[in-house]
Amino acid sequence: MKPIGLVLGAVVVLAVPLLGTPPAHADGSFDCWFGQRQQEQGGYALDAWSCDGTGYVDFTVTVRSGAAAGTYHCGWGFPWNGTLGAHSCSITGSGAKEAS
Repeated sequence: MKPIGLVLGAVVVLAVPLLGTPPAHADGSFDCWFGQRQQEQGGYALDAWSCDGTGYVDFTVTVRSGAAAGTYHCGWGFPWNGTLGAHSCSITGSGAKEAS
């Protein structure tokens, strides 16, 4: 068998198991007990504490109390030891009030 045939055969063997895999997406969610927000370019920046959840990009945050209480969709963020810093957030649920 020619080398190109071996390479193509290997590619097919390795690719077949991936055909049934659903497309990847990077969303997650966080549930936080306290939080505050600030207006930033592209939405809000959230700082939240006592958080549980996963995600780094395209995720939902529920803040249960504090100045930022409500539900948000955030573009990106970083969780660390129960805290969350999130950016490019928009208000999506009840409880959260637009800044006046």
